[in-house]
Amino acid sequence: MQAPKADRVLAQTARILKATSYSEVWALLLEGLALFGITAVRYGLTRSRYGMSLGDLQDILYLSSLGAQDFTDYIETGLYRRSPHYRWMAENDGAVSWGWFLQEAAAEWLHPDEQTFLHEMEKAGQPAGYLLSFASDTTRLKGGLGMMGQRDWSQADMDALWAQHGAGIEAMCIAAHLNITRMPLPSKRDPLRPRQREMLEWVADGKSMQDIAVLTGLSVATVEKHMRGARDALDVETTPQAIARAALLGQLFIVTDEGAA
Repeated sequence: MQAPKADRVLAQTARILKATSYSEVWALLLEGLALFGITAVRYGLTRSRYGMSLGDLQDILYLSSLGAQDFTDYIETGLYRRSPHYRWMAENDGAVSWGWFLQEAAAEWLHPDEQTFLHEMEKAGQPAGYLLSFASDTTRLKGGLGMMGQRDWSQADMDALWAQHGAGIEAMCIAAHLNITRMPLPSKRDPLRPRQREMLEWVADGKSMQDIAVLTGLSVATVEKHMRGARDALDVETTPQAIARAALLGQLFIVTDEGAA
């Protein structure tokens, strides 16, 4: 297939950066990657990484063109922990060809579980691919993206595509990642209600229960009720923990419809 011109890629990258929701960013990224024949893509983001752990699975963002079941099959089952791709992403930043993992396997430098993972991929007819691991300025936030070529592509085909167009492909992916990281991270927990978020924001600004009651016109008991609801929604025991988790998930001081109004 004929690759898109540079101005088409630049325009698509600009559209990705201007998107205002996860679904819009994801749709535009898939549209952009499809210009190069790449249609199978996985993206993951956690703001609560600890070492090799993704943190609480309720608080990660996982987007996949392979269908909703992919999250269960790859993440919830823990299969990702046996993947050399995940280990590389957790330990490195940048881009790597899936051919590198095959070389490591041939040299028997991979963990036995990782060797088994690659064998299972081969049996399933997994196509060639590339992996991106995005740099972060915090130890808790980490994002990565895996892209797979079409079924009849060899890894040499994928590497040739990357050698010629990798800069444009990577730019689109980084743009999508950076735009997503500025958005509140979705969670499978109940979202904070506007009053709960407001109470946490006042405490984060150093206000006491009495101060908040005066500023909001609520009773101290009502303020504490909203605070308790926020702690329950975030599944923590103390208000400082609630503020820390809400900040980690990007749920404080956000622009909302009621805030914009």
